[in-house]
Amino acid sequence: FYARNSFGLITTHYSNLKLLADEQPAMVNANMQFDDRTLEPVFKLILGEAGSSFTFEVAQKNGIPFNLINRAKKKIERGKVRFDATIAKLQKQRHQMAKTGKSLREKENKFENESDRLEKLNQKLKTKLVSYQELFDHNQRMIVLGNKLNDLAELFFKNNKKRPMIAEILRLIESENSKRKRKSSAQTKKAIAVKKSIENEVTKELVTIRKEKKIKKEAPPKPKSIVILKVGDKVRLFDGKSVGSIDAIEKKKAIVNYGIFTTQVNIDQLELVK
Repeated sequence: FYARNSFGLITTHYSNLKLLADEQPAMVNANMQFDDRTLEPVFKLILGEAGSSFTFEVAQKNGIPFNLINRAKKKIERGKVRFDATIAKLQKQRHQMAKTGKSLREKENKFENESDRLEKLNQKLKTKLVSYQELFDHNQRMIVLGNKLNDLAELFFKNNKKRPMIAEILRLIESENSKRKRKSSAQTKKAIAVKKSIENEVTKELVTIRKEKKIKKEAPPKPKSIVILKVGDKVRLFDGKSVGSIDAIEKKKAIVNYGIFTTQVNIDQLELVK
């Protein structure tokens, strides 16, 4: 094989051949993986590592009596049994590590996807917040401008002087126009459409919030749990801190003993202290 550079594939249960493969530079061990619980093949080849035949495990799984398996173990050299057991243990550990690695990769992918989703949501919320703030600022400016016009209307109503009023209105318009930036027709249409979209969105949310508030307001109050007080119960006033015990109950009044004094109180004003 060496001289002709041939390639050979050998399958064996012999431990000495597995050891030999580790000692020869032109040979390499390999094994097919098994499920560590069911001993079913998983059809995965691992290079560089000798495999176990799971001789005794397979025998046990197939119903071979324990005493026969133990007799077989005694006939094999202890070193070989330990060697095969070590290989089997390593294979099981490798299989478990592979499962753990797969689980960790899945969790990592899930975490990355969730992180991306939250990042997109955060960006969306930031954009929404900026849009709402711009709408709020615009509405505030309109309120201020409206108040100024209202003041001018009040002044004109009192003095009936047109020229000062017109001059003040023109000055106000010039002041507002100086803050505006010239936009193309397309930009203006786009800005109007965006503003309208935001206003509609805010209006919908306000309607929803108002409905929820109305429902909460109209919802009947939760009925208070009725506690029947009796002689000997520890009680206190709803707005008090002192605790006393009921000595007697007459009609709807209770005589409460606070140790150094007693008092008569309406039962409706008392709560049970547990």
